Amino acid sequence: MKWQLIFLDEERLRPIWRFFVSIPATFLAVFLVLQVQGFIFGKQAFPLNELWVTLLALPALLAAYKLLTAVLDGRPLSTVGLAFRGRWLRELGSGLIIGTVMILLVAALERALGVAHFTLGGAPPHRLLLWAGGVFVGGFVAATNEELVFRGYPFQRLTEAVGPIVAVALFSGMFGAAHLGNPHHTWVSTLNTALAGVPLAIAYLRTRLLWLPIGIHFSWNVVQGFCLGLPVSGLQVPYTLLRADVGGSQILTGGNYGPEGGLLATVVIVLGACYLALSKRIYISDETRALVLVPAPRPDFPGTILGLDTPSERNPTDPSNLS
Repeated sequence: MKWQLIFLDEERLRPIWRFFVSIPATFLAVFLVLQVQGFIFGKQAFPLNELWVTLLALPALLAAYKLLTAVLDGRPLSTVGLAFRGRWLRELGSGLIIGTVMILLVAALERALGVAHFTLGGAPPHRLLLWAGGVFVGGFVAATNEELVFRGYPFQRLTEAVGPIVAVALFSGMFGAAHLGNPHHTWVSTLNTALAGVPLAIAYLRTRLLWLPIGIHFSWNVVQGFCLGLPVSGLQVPYTLLRADVGGSQILTGGNYGPEGGLLATVVIVLGACYLALSKRIYISDETRALVLVPAPRPDFPGTILGLDTPSERNPTDPSNLS
């Protein structure tokens, strides 16, 4: 049937339809997490409410993508980009370094222009250690969650269906829109957050694993918020290694939103994207290529996943097959 050609390719749903299926699956996973968090823990103030949602979201997203990869792709969950193989550890380490260098460059520009000054935070050691543990664990899980949502299964299927340019543009815009509810957001912060999705997407596309973008995402947030004492997308960590006093033009520094709301960060994000796109140190390992880019085996049962035969499998002499 002709309609089968619209929906099916090699006896599986075409990537564009798998993308459309994955969007409500992702939203459902997040919705269920919010319901469970509210039911078990009730209404709690920041940061406990954010911490519980963050920790619960990771297994929910993994379960949703496990179902999608198994049923729709016939592949293991590791193909989403969290495989512990190939150069994954080196890519994670590289991401940590790149994200740290990027945010330190923003801070250095602010310091050089005289719009930011950094002094010791002076927090009690026990408070500092407690918050360090929470920030590092919660920050890593939060970065993983966001990369799974914005560079994970839905993004990957859309890239497969329509190409990387459209997919990067759409998901970067969604990444920016997702932060519209953050305190002190501005049009610059929204554009910058969307722009930040570009280097993160490039990091995935050039490695086909999520470890590099997770490392960049995590280190940018943790160094910015806990180490430098700057706001992270409008949120302030109470106890930090350094204390940041930021003045001058808000359009340069981002003001109370943090560096993502300023034009200095725009420059650094663009430089980071160029490096990630051009560096010869970043590439797909042979192990990752074999896992992600080699076509999945066709289903080992008759018909298709919808229980129908494709035109190529029907008898070409059958009159009902002629059209």
